[in-house]
Amino acid sequence: MRKIALVGAGGINSHAAKFLSELFMKVNIDDYFVQVFDNDIVEEKNIIGGNQNFDEDDLMEQKAESIAKKYGFMFENDFITEENISLLDMFDDIILGVDNNKTRKLLYKYCLEKNKYLLDMRAQGTQVAFFVLDHTKDMEYYNKLHFANEEVMNRKGSCQLRVDMENDHIEMGNFGIACIGINWCYLKKIRQEELSTNEWKFAY
Repeated sequence: MRKIALVGAGGINSHAAKFLSELFMKVNIDDYFVQVFDNDIVEEKNIIGGNQNFDEDDLMEQKAESIAKKYGFMFENDFITEENISLLDMFDDIILGVDNNKTRKLLYKYCLEKNKYLLDMRAQGTQVAFFVLDHTKDMEYYNKLHFANEEVMNRKGSCQLRVDMENDHIEMGNFGIACIGINWCYLKKIRQEELSTNEWKFAY
């Protein structure tokens, strides 16, 4: 059985859950277990312009629970922290869609140590990226690549820029990278094929 943890259920992973469910149907996989981890609630700003994969009926509901129920997944209404990261021990693959670099660093270190697959998807405005953890690299490499800037480490990001939200100008980079991450990167993983690159950035 393929066991997958979706860490985060917001701008990226709320859409990734949909694409993952569809992918399983397309490639005829029915032996899987998916659990969604998040402790945020659905707010009105999350449903503006299809920004996240929620609608009015989901308002004030837990994101993880709402997404899990849409696609028949399990859920844990909790953030992953150092104290509870052992919750991920049972999973083979980790699909990461968070706006917190401290959580991201924690997951990189954990997946390197536990030899787990990690797909990290990112979006902000018109900038998108994915990173598939390369187990030939070490944490020193990823610290230099992602986690060396203290200001960035302490910043809480968002898929939407504030100015775009204020001007009702929603970008869909988060939707796009969720589609790419699942249908390009994770499909390759399922097929046991190599990606041409484990690190990809694009601005449209």
